[in-house]
Amino acid sequence: MHNRHMEEFKIITLPNKEDSEEEKIKDEPLKRPKDDDSYSPPKKRYIFILVILAICLLSFIVIRIVTTYDDYEVEKSWERQDSAESTYIGFENNLLKYSADGIFYTKYDSSLIWNYSYNMTNPTIDTCGEYIVVYDKKGTEVDIFSTKGFVKQIASTIPVIEARVASQGTVSLLLQENNICYVQMYDKDGTLLVSGEIHPENKGFPISMALSSDAKRLLLSIVNVSEGELSTELVFYDFTSAGKAEEDNIVATYTYIGTLIPKVEYVKNNKALAFADKKIIVFNNNLRATVAKEISVSEEMKSIFYNDTHFGYICETATDNGEIFNQLNIYNLYGLKNTSKAIDISYTDVSILDNNEVCFSDGNEIVLYNLQGFKRFDYTFDDSVYSVIPGATSKRYYMIESGKTEEIILK
Repeated sequence: MHNRHMEEFKIITLPNKEDSEEEKIKDEPLKRPKDDDSYSPPKKRYIFILVILAICLLSFIVIRIVTTYDDYEVEKSWERQDSAESTYIGFENNLLKYSADGIFYTKYDSSLIWNYSYNMTNPTIDTCGEYIVVYDKKGTEVDIFSTKGFVKQIASTIPVIEARVASQGTVSLLLQENNICYVQMYDKDGTLLVSGEIHPENKGFPISMALSSDAKRLLLSIVNVSEGELSTELVFYDFTSAGKAEEDNIVATYTYIGTLIPKVEYVKNNKALAFADKKIIVFNNNLRATVAKEISVSEEMKSIFYNDTHFGYICETATDNGEIFNQLNIYNLYGLKNTSKAIDISYTDVSILDNNEVCFSDGNEIVLYNLQGFKRFDYTFDDSVYSVIPGATSKRYYMIESGKTEEIILK
């Protein structure tokens, strides 16, 4: 009889179906959906977002254009000592004050940068870049300055009719004595560069002069009366090598019969403007200064204004019932009209500021219009306002008032 050894069995609990599936899931690697690099949101969504952004931007621009402010908040105020009949202008982010006694260059808080004393009967000023020329109109003193102070005095024995300065400090002078006119140009060190004479029997009398910012071009407006007929000749001089090849450096002349042109000016990119009694002429900045645009004005211009990007004029216009009102007209340098707007205000002075707003003043009331012809600000101050200078932001200004300077924010 054989003895059989029984094997020992271990009892193992078999997994049920649910446990088996869970273990299977744990053992299997996690499967992720593949990234689809070619996926992109629907184009309609982009278009919708762009339309919303455009509407918001357009709304912001329109609101800014049409909004009129009639009050302000004083951010800072500084007391200032005024001399009699001082004139104030903004210059290189500071304040320039000049009078018959001298010139002062200060910060807006009145802290002095430099000053210079002189004795002039009719001080007149021109600026370009960092340079200033002050001259005694119909006198003989001419002084050149920069942002750093006095540079040079030009000695003249002939009365000065007009002086202009270029961006490097070169100065052009229009002089007159015994019916003979002289044109002279000096560098900032006082060295004579150009000299010429204009005899009335040959051409007439120069009444306005313009100098380009690089001092390479000079423009004269010369009035002549012959046999009772008035005419104005615009003479363009060029001092580059191309101009030296021409007789007397004259590269272009234009004659306007029956027209008086009392003001000429060079603006941005050395484009010339000529303001006549009933027209404005815009010239190209090429060698021959060809005419780009002539703007005829049916009514007589009461006032003109210009800066480096725009120009314009004010004229009186009558309605059908005979009511007289002022009309504001603004153009860009291509001669294209920005606006023509009837304005119901009286003024003694008008100018276009560096921020391209047209400023009307009657001493106490200041009215600002933008290029689109909308009134931006209208306020009557308690004290006389000598000058309005735009600040760093669109609603910030420096008001040069009698005895004080205020930095204000429109509200």
